[in-house]
Amino acid sequence: MTGPDGEQAEAPIRTAREREVFGNRFVTVYDDDVLLPGDLPGRYLRIVQSGGRPGVAMLACVHGRYALVQTYRYAIGSWEWGIPRGFAHGDDPLESARAELFEELGGFPADIALLGMVTPNSGLLADRVHVFHARYDQPIADPVDVAEVADVRWVDLRTLLAEIAAGEIVDAFTLSAMTLAVARGVLALPDAS
Repeated sequence: MTGPDGEQAEAPIRTAREREVFGNRFVTVYDDDVLLPGDLPGRYLRIVQSGGRPGVAMLACVHGRYALVQTYRYAIGSWEWGIPRGFAHGDDPLESARAELFEELGGFPADIALLGMVTPNSGLLADRVHVFHARYDQPIADPVDVAEVADVRWVDLRTLLAEIAAGEIVDAFTLSAMTLAVARGVLALPDAS
């Protein structure tokens, strides 16, 4: 690991004792004893999803339109529009992405490519999420997992950006996928004039 100066650095916070306090098929919660800088004792809470396998989020597009799914997010107590996403289905993130797209949109993409990875909340979650760009030949809105996805809509880029600017879309995976797509040259932002 390299430090702020680019030199090889020792981790400033080290695990003294890993303590699992809860686990189910989705997450394992740890309340670890750690050593802080100067070997001072401390504690850190950390959550590991899907046994440490990376989750996925997909920016799906067809002819300049982007797929958004509406899902009730219990943790925040409200409905939310965002790109399809999900937990790992196994060790292969690409297979997880394809499975989630099938579940949430109702069909597989014509092609799919990795845009990059994000750490959704690196202060608490020990997760990395693979973000993909998925291209469809035709828009599909026939979710298989109707218990999770209430609605699907395909919006043009100006609409998507307007909803982000208005605070109507606040999903971090959608915002991250848009940023990665622009940074990778997969998506060109419209002229502001």
